[in-house]
Amino acid sequence: MGNLSPFIDAYIEVYDRMGHLEEKAQQLPPKEVLMSVCEILLDVSCMREEGRFSNFRVCFLRNEDSAFLDGYIYAHKLTFENPIPFNPGALHKLAPAINPAMSYLIVDTTMEPYMCTGIIASFTTWEKLIMGEVEGGNRMPQIPNIRVKDPGELEACFGETPLVGYSFGRNVVSRTDAFTRGFVYDTINSYTKLDSLEWLHILYRVVWHVKKYAHGGTILLVPSMDSCEEFINVKYKLPSKCMFEDEKSLLDSPVTREKETISYADFISKLTTVDGAVLLTHNFDLIGFGAEILTDKMEKKEPNMCFLNSNDTVSKTAKFTDNGTRHRSAYRFANAVPGAVAIVVSQDGIIKAITKHDDKVIVYNNIALAL
Repeated sequence: MGNLSPFIDAYIEVYDRMGHLEEKAQQLPPKEVLMSVCEILLDVSCMREEGRFSNFRVCFLRNEDSAFLDGYIYAHKLTFENPIPFNPGALHKLAPAINPAMSYLIVDTTMEPYMCTGIIASFTTWEKLIMGEVEGGNRMPQIPNIRVKDPGELEACFGETPLVGYSFGRNVVSRTDAFTRGFVYDTINSYTKLDSLEWLHILYRVVWHVKKYAHGGTILLVPSMDSCEEFINVKYKLPSKCMFEDEKSLLDSPVTREKETISYADFISKLTTVDGAVLLTHNFDLIGFGAEILTDKMEKKEPNMCFLNSNDTVSKTAKFTDNGTRHRSAYRFANAVPGAVAIVVSQDGIIKAITKHDDKVIVYNNIALAL
């Protein structure tokens, strides 16, 4: 399924960029250990148990480092009375017990062969935090871990945050700041009347749901319908003010406003399951959905593209033609409509955000919705 070495190297590089971590429990194991662990996990990822593929996390917490968990009053380290061999046969039976949103399987890599020594079980609300359902809550213990995500796919993480993905030999380095700084953030902020925390709340929740639907979808943010009317055909026009403000007069209540934010975001996300894009203004007012981008009305030549890596360097290999028609039409739309932002979620969950700056179409690849 490909050479794991670039994946491990990328994990180490991104992890090092996060800064020095004092706790031993937060340190990465040596490269050769990570390589051995990931080889086993890849085997497990392609094995079915009762008709399902595995989805779980493993961490490398040693017994002498477990005091680190004392700071997480909602996380508990449980130890197997008899350690379980860390091999594909044992793991694919054990994996269904590990909820990747709440638990880690502990692997002791200080012995040969490696052994599963226990489970970190915790109560977490990080998914609700990402989607804006709550303002504060419990994260997973912040330790390095590897998640088995799908057949042939791994994620190298810190806590719940994905840092590098691996899919059948291809590495995907995630970035967590595409919506909180940079060109996309600046474009939306320059047009919207909403507070940044409010529009981020809506956007994160919409994108999170679109990713969960695994259908793929496109969200287009524009200054107004007039700004893009030449280049788009909206099949289902359904104008509405953000959070149904044209229907309600109770949004001065913080509780009601919060409920309406969640309701509105969930409504918008479901519209993406219909073929075509969802069209919103930068104020997150709904224009319509099932929208077709009219690329035949745009310049025939390829836009001047700039694909940004996770460290904001420009990719030397990414090209306009690397992706399908959904992505290419979004690139052309951002190029043609001043002030436009396009967010594309592919069926496999990869998120891209696109806007134009200084006559270049800027593409943020592989966005992770971290806290």
